[in-house]
Amino acid sequence: MSSPDVRRRGMGFWMATALVVGNMIGSGIFLLPSSLAKFGSISIIAWIITAIGAVALALVFAALGRSYPHTGGPYAYAKHAFGEFVGFLTAWGYWIAVWVGNAAIAVAHRDLDAALVEIVAAHEASATITAKPNAHEAHRGV
Repeated sequence: MSSPDVRRRGMGFWMATALVVGNMIGSGIFLLPSSLAKFGSISIIAWIITAIGAVALALVFAALGRSYPHTGGPYAYAKHAFGEFVGFLTAWGYWIAVWVGNAAIAVAHRDLDAALVEIVAAHEASATITAKPNAHEAHRGV
């Protein structure tokens, strides 16, 4: 009996890059433009620095994943290198950062929804004011 050819597919450079870019764009598209708009074109440099930092962080995690291929992510790496206490602090800090990040994304989503509601309401109001009666209503005198 032959076993089926099972291929394990890992996350390559381009898939990891797409994941990081997707996360940056996903939250940054809502938060950063309004925050950085007052600084003008210099804000593009901030985006570039942020992108370089994200790629550097991804490369660090890729190297750690290759050198210590165990589950646990940042917690496992810190625990292996520095001990239980530093591992705990890393996991706790990561957990807090995830909660804060999710809250920021939720606030940005709420702000975007509010802006969209205003746009739709303004569009409906202008459409109601400028609407012409159809022929049937004009004939009835409505």
